[in-house]
Amino acid sequence: MEEINPIELLKEELEADEVHLKVNAIHRLKTIILSISKPEIKSELFPYINQLIETECDELIFAIAEELGKDDIFNLCEVSLLLEGLEKLAKSDETVVREQAALSLRNICINMDDTAVQDLFIPLLLKLASSDWFPGRVSACSMFCKAYEKSGSHKEELRKKFLELCNEDTPIVRRAGSSQLGEFATHVEKTYVIQEILPVFRKLAQDEQDQIRLLCIESLVPLATYLTKEENQVNTIGALLVAGEDKNWKVRLTFAKNFAELAEAFGKDITDANLIQTFSIFLSDPEGEVKDAAINSLTKCLKTISAERVTSYVLPNIQSMYADASTSFKAGLANALCGMAAIVGSEVTNSKLLPILLELIKDEDGDVRLNAGRGLIKLAEVLGNDLLNQNVIDSLSYMTKDTQWRVRSAVYDLLSDLGCALGKEAFQRSLKDIFFGFLTDTAASVRNQGIFKLGDLAVSFRNEWVLDEIIPKLLEIYEQDKQGYLYRMCVINAGIEVSKALSKSQINTHIVPVMLKACSDSVANVRITVCKAIKKLMSTTEGAAVGSNFKSTLTDMLNDSDKDVAHFAYVAESAI
Repeated sequence: MEEINPIELLKEELEADEVHLKVNAIHRLKTIILSISKPEIKSELFPYINQLIETECDELIFAIAEELGKDDIFNLCEVSLLLEGLEKLAKSDETVVREQAALSLRNICINMDDTAVQDLFIPLLLKLASSDWFPGRVSACSMFCKAYEKSGSHKEELRKKFLELCNEDTPIVRRAGSSQLGEFATHVEKTYVIQEILPVFRKLAQDEQDQIRLLCIESLVPLATYLTKEENQVNTIGALLVAGEDKNWKVRLTFAKNFAELAEAFGKDITDANLIQTFSIFLSDPEGEVKDAAINSLTKCLKTISAERVTSYVLPNIQSMYADASTSFKAGLANALCGMAAIVGSEVTNSKLLPILLELIKDEDGDVRLNAGRGLIKLAEVLGNDLLNQNVIDSLSYMTKDTQWRVRSAVYDLLSDLGCALGKEAFQRSLKDIFFGFLTDTAASVRNQGIFKLGDLAVSFRNEWVLDEIIPKLLEIYEQDKQGYLYRMCVINAGIEVSKALSKSQINTHIVPVMLKACSDSVANVRITVCKAIKKLMSTTEGAAVGSNFKSTLTDMLNDSDKDVAHFAYVAESAI
């Protein structure tokens, strides 16, 4: 049999007309390398790859850029061979190819030792940074961070070249530099950051290009984290406050989107003293996207804002405009209000937050109503039983009649959680009648979720409550002729769920009779449901003890006219 040459096989595969077949062939590069000798890698494979880089389509050279940066390939090849190909790709006019080549070069730099970086990588980086055509200079901007750590005596040269790129006349290069400025600063000695990098940052923060100004905001997150509180107050906070008043809404949008990260980076003192005033104005910004971004960021950054600032700056802006805001703003507002409750305390929560949340519960948008309803449980942690005033109870009752089943399901979840949190007495007094509405809800998903939450209440309130409140209610619904078979199925499943709070004798007395009656129901689906319920009951310790009560009935059901009923009866009988 003739021996197959791996390189020739690769060439043959790359002659295919379909691009995806060529790409797949390149992704098998590791297999090719393992199949040939090191001289062949150097003399045949990589010259061929370099030829492909010059002639092939963007999809294929992107795959090459991806492969050359992988750790496995790095460990198998001479690094100079990888750098040669990636240098060409880093100068590509195609953005995605250029970015992937730069990413692969960064990864190679991480894997190289200090000596190799200084001898091989830094000369390549400086060559790219000095390219006549802008793609090479753009690619170089993203590589300085990793190279600087291992640059030894070249550090000053790298700092100078990077800052030179940040000050370029070509906007696309300045954009690339400003996007990397913050990360680069975290690798540079603090003295040089203050003396050399921060003056360039302040200049870029006032650049005529909107894109550069907003990239400076993103770069400020790692930069502010690296600096101390005092250094930030002197060097960076002013540029950020100016950005908050920028005429371009995209710059303000970037500020609003990144506010949580900025607040974390600057710390609570600076956020409280300087940033929150500017940020709170975003909540009433004329541009809708800025407002939406601000309210979403607010939810994430509340831990860095004091109660006094929330009540003085944030709440007044919210109260003045939320009624006419977009649905996405209101949905975010519902989440933010619930987070504020733990900060501002019970008095402000009751007087200012709760009224807004109750208005949102009645909003025409389903997602707003859903978020508002779910958020009430967090208010319960602050207000306790004081939450259950008549307005809240009426709102909860209103939500159980919502046209969207997701909202109804969420409110039944909430009612159960409130019951577990506030106790049996509060649940019995204010929430019981509303909660039991799930048993006759028209949506199966709502009924099933309600059954699950009923089990939580049964375990929390114990068996006396189950016997006094739940069992009579279930029997009442089951015996009503006007109720459809779906509700009888719901009663059966609910009975099994609450049985985990009952003893053997209580199950025998209160649950078994209903299930035996259901075994002879006229509707096959009910009979199937009870068979499944019996099997589930047998999996519990107390339930297994009453299995003999069903033996003869299940044996009779093996001959049921409905084959599905007979099957599930057999399964249930086998579990006894």
